[in-house]
Amino acid sequence: LLTLTEGIPVYLGMIYALFVTLALASHAKTSLTDPGSVPMTAIPSERQRLTKDAHSMCGQCQTFKPPSSHHCRICNRCISRMDHHCPWMNNCVG
Repeated sequence: LLTLTEGIPVYLGMIYALFVTLALASHAKTSLTDPGSVPMTAIPSERQRLTKDAHSMCGQCQTFKPPSSHHCRICNRCISRMDHHCPWMNNCVG
């Protein structure tokens, strides 16, 4: 079919290359950046200490667990505002 139409126009090839480059760059950035993991040295904030709320500890990490953070059993770390672990990105989505 391409031989009958004399190939793809150059501008369409350039647009395709741009989209492929953007998709690969987005995939690399998502896979390689930190999703917001809680540091092992995390401590409760001064406001949390003054309100004397119960400070939760992670059962696996044995560190302070901020509100709305969850432990990812695949990454083996706590993630702030964790939604799920994405197998295609091999990273957590926070």
